Amino acid sequence: AGLDSDGLRLYFGALGLSEKEFVALSGAHDLGRHVTLLGMPKSCLKKGSLTRECLENAPVLMPFVAEEPDRFSNIYYKKLLKWYERKISLGEVAFIPTDVSLVVDEGLRKYVRAFAKDKKSFYSTFTMAYQKLVDAGATSDKIY
Repeated sequence: AGLDSDGLRLYFGALGLSEKEFVALSGAHDLGRHVTLLGMPKSCLKKGSLTRECLENAPVLMPFVAEEPDRFSNIYYKKLLKWYERKISLGEVAFIPTDVSLVVDEGLRKYVRAFAKDKKSFYSTFTMAYQKLVDAGATSDKIY
C-alpha cells in the first residue's frame, strides 16, 4: 500500500529528512520506464502467468513521467501540476499514489510548484537530500 502525505512525513521524518527534502527526492521518479500491459500476449495476462520472461519481452517500455526518461530534470513536478490542474492526457504519466500525495497536499504542493519553476533549486535540494539519505545509512566518514 502506498503512503499518503502524512505517511510520507512520518517515514521520511524518521530518516531525518524535511518535507522539502523528501519532495526533492521524489523527483527521481522522473527517471526510468515501466512495462505496460498494452500489447502483452494473452498468455502472459492469465492469472499467475506474468513471468519474468513476459516482462523482459514486453512490447512497450513506457516512461513513468518524462519524454526523456534517461535525463534527470524537473519535468516530474511540471507534470504533477498539470495532473492537479486536470490538464493531463490519458497515458501521459504513470504516477503512483505517493506522487499524487505530493500535489494533493497543500503543504507539499508548495515545494512541487517551487521545483517546477526553479530547476537549480530542485537540483540543489535533491543533492543535499540524497547525501543526507546516503549518510544516514553510511558506515564510513567519507563524503561521496
